[in-house]
Amino acid sequence: MTLHQADTGSPPAPRVQAEAPPQRPPSVRGISLRPAATVLILAVVILAVFVTIGIVSSHQPASVRTQVGAARVAGSTLAAVPAARALSVISHGGAPPVNIVNAVVLPAGSVRVAHHDNGAGGQYDQQVTFRSAASQGALVTFFVSALRQQGWQIFDRGPAAHAPGTTEVLGKLAGSDGYYWEIGALVPPTTFGHGAPPTGETDFTIRLFQVNDTQ
Repeated sequence: MTLHQADTGSPPAPRVQAEAPPQRPPSVRGISLRPAATVLILAVVILAVFVTIGIVSSHQPASVRTQVGAARVAGSTLAAVPAARALSVISHGGAPPVNIVNAVVLPAGSVRVAHHDNGAGGQYDQQVTFRSAASQGALVTFFVSALRQQGWQIFDRGPAAHAPGTTEVLGKLAGSDGYYWEIGALVPPTTFGHGAPPTGETDFTIRLFQVNDTQ
């Protein structure tokens, strides 16, 4: 038997199959942290925006509502009119600043009767007295609501010192000159003297003064 014959009689050799490409192992990271990181970054950005707004707004004068003609005052039966013209007798050299003057309103129909400089050449402190046909109670209610509407921070309302029977409404507002300003609306009791209407009349005073504290 030849070698060739011997080979042909032997069983065929097994076929070698090609190996399949290796499979990529599963990720060991589990859930992706990318969404959580995005939310965190967004929260930091929003916080930074609000902090910036707070810093900027704390160094800027408060905005006030300016109006033309009479306007309704919530909770009051009296209409409000701008006081800029009536306060012109105590406005000089840029004091009080425009945003403070524009923040003052008066009951419609008020008449100016006097003005006085309390500053004596020092810190600005001046006042104007007006006369109104409204009662003391109506005027106090008016100033509490109207000054708040104009941006003033009301910090006191009650009996005025050294003025028996007089009620005062005190407010504070940041001026465009870099100082805080305070307003005092002093309302004494209604009088029924000679020449007054049957319902009486009330003289009230608007006092404006510059506070030493800066913004």
